[in-house]
Amino acid sequence: MRQYSEKTDFTICFDEHTLPVIEQISEGMPGGFFIYHADGDEELIYINGAMLRIFGCDTVEEFKELTGYTFKGLVHPDDIEAVEASVKAQIEHSKDDLDYVEYRIIRKDGKVRWVEDYGHFIHTREYGDIFYVFIEDVTERMQKRMAEMERINEALYEAQLREDYFKRALLRDAVSFVEINLTRDEFISASMLDGDGRVQNLFNFMGITPFEKYSDFARFWADFTETDELDTYNRFFDIERLIRSYEAGEREQIYDSWVTDMFGRKRLCHYVFLLDKNEHTGDVVCLSVARDITEQVERQSLLKSALRQAEMERLARNTFFANMSHDIRTPLNAIIGYAELLKSYVGDPGKVGECIENIRYSGEELLSVFDEFLRDNLSEPSRAELTESEYHLGELLREVEKNAERPIKAKHIVFQLDKKDITHVSVDVDYIRLREILNQLLDNAIKYTPAEGQVSLTVRESESDVKGRGLYQFIVSDNGCGIPAERQEEIFQPVQPGKGAVYNGMPGVGLAVVKSYVEMMGGTVGVESEAGKGSVFTVTLPLRYPMAGSFMEHESSASEERNTGEEQVRILLAEDNSINREIEAELLKNQGYAVETVCDGLSAYEMMKNAEPGYYGLVLLDIEMPGMDGYETARAIRRLEDEELAEVPIVALSSDVLEEDRQRSLEAGMNAHFPKPIDIEALQKLIGEILEGE
Repeated sequence: MRQYSEKTDFTICFDEHTLPVIEQISEGMPGGFFIYHADGDEELIYINGAMLRIFGCDTVEEFKELTGYTFKGLVHPDDIEAVEASVKAQIEHSKDDLDYVEYRIIRKDGKVRWVEDYGHFIHTREYGDIFYVFIEDVTERMQKRMAEMERINEALYEAQLREDYFKRALLRDAVSFVEINLTRDEFISASMLDGDGRVQNLFNFMGITPFEKYSDFARFWADFTETDELDTYNRFFDIERLIRSYEAGEREQIYDSWVTDMFGRKRLCHYVFLLDKNEHTGDVVCLSVARDITEQVERQSLLKSALRQAEMERLARNTFFANMSHDIRTPLNAIIGYAELLKSYVGDPGKVGECIENIRYSGEELLSVFDEFLRDNLSEPSRAELTESEYHLGELLREVEKNAERPIKAKHIVFQLDKKDITHVSVDVDYIRLREILNQLLDNAIKYTPAEGQVSLTVRESESDVKGRGLYQFIVSDNGCGIPAERQEEIFQPVQPGKGAVYNGMPGVGLAVVKSYVEMMGGTVGVESEAGKGSVFTVTLPLRYPMAGSFMEHESSASEERNTGEEQVRILLAEDNSINREIEAELLKNQGYAVETVCDGLSAYEMMKNAEPGYYGLVLLDIEMPGMDGYETARAIRRLEDEELAEVPIVALSSDVLEEDRQRSLEAGMNAHFPKPIDIEALQKLIGEILEGE
């Protein structure tokens, strides 16, 4: 209910005599006209005929049924509250008591139409406070206007999206995006991206009070700039200088500066100022984008470093292959030379034997070059796992000494093995890795010691801080060329370019693997050396004592020679290379074995499947064979129905000598993995251990 009586200070005579006159006038109007009470239920007093047409009614009774014959019944329910509030506000602030509103109506046929409403509030003696109102159906005009508004809104929305898109594109990795009126020293806008990639007000994001003047903001940011750059910073951001730059045609200004950001991090900022003029006002304006280029500069630095490293590696590789070529050609030259000499020594058994021995030695030297190359460049000892078992140090030392015997004799070197300070000769140790450590150290000592020099291996045992363990020192010394002090650390690194005569052939030959194995076993390795006076390498390892009674604490005798009186062990040898097959078969026969050969894995499988149990005592399988390779053949034999045949010992023969190759052979069901070329004495020892169940 609306109360307007206090608004009116005069009264109009409006009674039943007046209505006929109004009716006579309003019936000829093209638009709708009605009168209603301003209070109470806002009941209608009068409507003209055009009102029936606007609302789609044929009679006044239909109109009354549709609207309830009240003003509220005329207006769309969703609009009435806003309409009455607008009317009330307009009348209260209008000296002529006039109002204008737009609202929707619902016709009898259910269609919704728009109307314009021009109302006038008056007070009468007969009817009290009333409104008389003129309305017109403006649906088509409203639809056209709304369509235009929709088009404008859509254009504004698209413009906002484009502005937001370009701001986000410019703000990528940016510290700020600022539009400035330089002439007036004021902000047009100041934005930045938040963590979700949304454009935010710069000041709100930073949590600071907005600056009105850009010069004040530039001075504020100067507090985050490195002290030694302040003078340059202030000159660059000076507004007068920027305006002069624009006038001089220098419309792009760039500056890099180290700043401390809001998180306390030092960052390198790249400022770009794009200068222009507002054609309407004549003011010089600027678009400023500040980017964080710290990571970009760091990436460029890393790229330059990587390029330098690549160049160093290229030089190292070239040097390495030059050295490798030298080390390979030297024994090859000896092999070829002695082979030629054999032609002229036919009939002289002594000379022939000497040539054959030298050819064998040169071949072993060539093999060691390749072994060292593989160990230093292809193996990954740090990723392997220790395999510790109970072993006898005396046996291990004898094997190491035997391995070094031939090069020692060739160079007439005086060798001494000292193991008298060992109290516990039985230890739990990774036998293969300890043997490799000592072999590598002795090999280097012999290689870099001149003819008739001296090399020694000393083993000492002392008490450890841990109960059940001993501290063992393995000391390899020589009086060879020695190592300069400045190179003693690098010799334990993988292949490096040569830096002089000392350890130049294969820098730090095998020592990278030695260091890795020693550290894996919980020990240390060190060197004391002086150029021209020799070297002393000391490996210190904590080794665990076996459980009491598990192994006899005494030196075992050397393994006995095979008793040729016993029944021969029959070996099945599978080898696809005919020359290798012939050599390997003859070597085995010379050791007293009966040998049968096949040229592929499938034939080996068929021979085993059709053999009587116990006929073959051992199978030797080459790995790389056509059709069924050594791994497949071993797995096939292990699946034979006859258990005795399926459990026959199998040894892999392979030129692949890395730890992962050995593991693959064991996983295929083989008992051992033996490297080529074949050392027949070592192979016989291995076969003996397998057949005796060791």
